[in-house]
Amino acid sequence: MGDFFRRHRFRILICIIALLVGMMLYTVTQSGSAAPGSGILNTLLRPLQSAANSISEKSESLLAPFTKSNAYQQEIEQLKKENAALKNELTDFEETKQQLLELQQFMGIKEEHETHTYSAPCTIIGYVTNDPYRSFIINRGSDDGISLHDPVVTGEGIVGVISTLSPSSATVQTILSPDLSIGAISADNKYTGIVEGEILLAESTQCRMIYLDRDTSLEEGSLITTSSASGLFPKGYLIGTVEELRPMESGLSKYAVITPAVDFEAMTSVVVITDYPGKGEAHESD
Repeated sequence: MGDFFRRHRFRILICIIALLVGMMLYTVTQSGSAAPGSGILNTLLRPLQSAANSISEKSESLLAPFTKSNAYQQEIEQLKKENAALKNELTDFEETKQQLLELQQFMGIKEEHETHTYSAPCTIIGYVTNDPYRSFIINRGSDDGISLHDPVVTGEGIVGVISTLSPSSATVQTILSPDLSIGAISADNKYTGIVEGEILLAESTQCRMIYLDRDTSLEEGSLITTSSASGLFPKGYLIGTVEELRPMESGLSKYAVITPAVDFEAMTSVVVITDYPGKGEAHESD
């Protein structure tokens, strides 16, 4: 029986609260004019309004971090997109700058060797798989006037020769390869030899100049250029710098370790020497 009355009183209380809320809403909708009894209602409902306001404020304070977090996250995502766009622009700028630098170097080659004919700049489009001598593929071929065994250079120096050819592409064998022999001479014209690749030196991107006398006075730091002795390259193109002198296996002569003038790691394009005085004679001798 007690539970019945307790439930009954609770229901009555709910009804009273509902009635008061209804009257409050009615009061609010009376175009700003106070209805009779509104003062009493305001007094009675003030605790409820205060509680409601308190709950609303606490709810807003609790939800604010989540709202701000979402806004911050959106801002971060936007900043990431802008940062990625700036990086792409910077990459394009660096590539353009490198291309302009290479074009300037190529113009220097043409001015220095006016009797030589060059291809348009060739872009490196790939590398030969598992080749320790860094052979690579360029985006020009026989349709562009390029032939087998044509020398390949950059503004820094010689790179290698054309080893395979198609109408629209070609493979370049580099001076790091032991299959390529290049007539060489020191810049002071005192010492001659042959530059060739060697497997152990290729690991450090170097080659060597062989057939030097055992008592040679060639010094470290000396510049080595092409001599045209092998017929593959015209005279006067820079090969590299002498790093050190070592005895040959036989002990009867020495060789010089050469660091190429060309930076094979940074190289992105080359030009091919398609014609030069004596080219036909050189290829006939091959």
